[in-house]
Amino acid sequence: MRKADLLDELRADIGVVSDKLEREVYSLYRFVIQTLHEKVAGYRYVGIYLTSPGIFRCFSRAGNSLLSPVVRFGEGLFSLAAARGNVVREQVDGGTEVYVPFYRGHHLVGIFVVISDKPDSIDDEDIALFCELASLFETKVEGCNS
Repeated sequence: MRKADLLDELRADIGVVSDKLEREVYSLYRFVIQTLHEKVAGYRYVGIYLTSPGIFRCFSRAGNSLLSPVVRFGEGLFSLAAARGNVVREQVDGGTEVYVPFYRGHHLVGIFVVISDKPDSIDDEDIALFCELASLFETKVEGCNS
């Protein structure tokens, strides 16, 4: 299957589940993480870190990574993504790490993280999907708090 077709299939699957889950944002986080990790061979690790006072705390993850389950504000690529308010994609140890912040209004809710084993396995198509997922998370969080 072509990568574009796979990503479109993932969008459809996640969209259907998102509609069914309505206000269950934590269940949606878990579903997205498991689905991406299981269906995209190039994604070694997928996780969501949520903010707590002064830290990013791993809420849910699939796969292997050397990332700490707790990261202090101001440290690492998590804080870089949060400060920029945008995607951070870096080549690290022969692979690619992507950090996508998501918000409720102007308040940072969390960081969506995807790590690959190969330097070129995460491309602009993947990044577009990650940004769409972050937007979906923002919509769901807003819906849960309204």
